[in-house]
Amino acid sequence: MSKKKCFVNGASFTIKNCGIQLEDLITTAIGKNKNQLSLAVAVNNELVQKSNWKNMVIKDGDVIEIVHPFFGG
Repeated sequence: MSKKKCFVNGASFTIKNCGIQLEDLITTAIGKNKNQLSLAVAVNNELVQKSNWKNMVIKDGDVIEIVHPFFGG
């Protein structure tokens, strides 16, 4: 099992499974309530539609940004 490193919201993140999919990474970073949130996800500055999260495999050095809106002042 090889390890690789990516960056999630600016923080270094080590992945133990070399075939991790974006959806699994999001679940690890956000938690199981990810489906209850309105999320926008970009990989290497490219927006990834939610329907493609299961198909995208994270590679070593990828930069992932996960954002969700919140309201308040």
